[in-house]
Amino acid sequence: MNLQSIIKHRTWAGLTILFLLLSSCEEVERHKALTFFFDGVPPLRSEVSETESSVQKEDKTPAGAPVGSWHTHEPIKDCTSCHGNQFRRGTSRKVQLVAQVPELCHQCHKEHSPSEGWVHGPVATGDCLLCHEPHKAKNESLLRKPVPELCYQCHESGAIRAIRNHAGPSYGHCVDCHEGHAGETKSLLKPAFLDTPAGQEYKSDAYRRKYENSLKKARYDLAQGLDFYTMCRTIIDCIEGDQWWPARAYLEVFLDSRLITEAEKPKAAEVLRQVIALQARESAGPLKGPEADAASKTPAAALRALVEQRGEQEQRIAEIYYRSIRQYHAGQFGEAREGFLQVLKSASLPKPLRDTAQSYVEKIEQAPRKLP
Repeated sequence: MNLQSIIKHRTWAGLTILFLLLSSCEEVERHKALTFFFDGVPPLRSEVSETESSVQKEDKTPAGAPVGSWHTHEPIKDCTSCHGNQFRRGTSRKVQLVAQVPELCHQCHKEHSPSEGWVHGPVATGDCLLCHEPHKAKNESLLRKPVPELCYQCHESGAIRAIRNHAGPSYGHCVDCHEGHAGETKSLLKPAFLDTPAGQEYKSDAYRRKYENSLKKARYDLAQGLDFYTMCRTIIDCIEGDQWWPARAYLEVFLDSRLITEAEKPKAAEVLRQVIALQARESAGPLKGPEADAASKTPAAALRALVEQRGEQEQRIAEIYYRSIRQYHAGQFGEAREGFLQVLKSASLPKPLRDTAQSYVEKIEQAPRKLP
């Protein structure tokens, strides 16, 4: 028997065995055997019908609002926003995601970072589904279990009861005082609680940490080459956003840097004094509405005036600089020298221009004088 006959014989034998296997086993086993030998095998009818019925059932539920005792996820009306529209062999649309969690969640929901303060453990590790259902749930925010049962999956209830401020039934009302994702304190305490007498101690710690982190960031930004205008813009944004501690930190680093001239320091120091006064005012309670807007206008306007003054000064120095160059090339060495010396007195002149102006002065002073 030649090689071709052997291959043909074994092929028919294999097909015979496969036929007998498929005719004698259940639907699920037959499907596994077919997908092992062949590509392009359609999914099981039960799998398709389960997926379609599940999607249809979820589609009948209005998105983003509780229906009866259920709360639904907003994208539930358009499954493809999370699951895509490409069907993969042997898998359900329920597990076919267009991106991995938590990146998928961050397409719609805010991503929390340690720079905000403190981040809850499951959030920091990106394990959103540890606390939330992806489609619908009987609890608000699609929580897998009601509070405090959800919290007790990781936090021991007895230890929680022993913590100060948890007397009576309050230990079971976790979200009344604590944020679920990130907060300014280690305990993720809400701003409303921090404004109460019991929260003042935690509030002071949160402010101190925010101030220290802001100082580190301001010094880092300065070391990375932050210029005068960007520094002022950053401080103005903090002031207008009622971020008094970061504004104070950046102002202190600004006043201690070479970005600002001695003539400009008194105005920047006055802005710092106003910011510190607003910090003291906020300790009695957060500024809101028109009061907050009025409070930020004065220091922000003063800093903008400083920026405009610097811009006008730099424009005037630039005009003198380029006029002096033209005078030098026209042979008007005396006028050119006076102009360059005036330019060199400006503390805001960039180093490359300062070096060029200095070289022109040296050339003029070293040139032989003509006899009358």
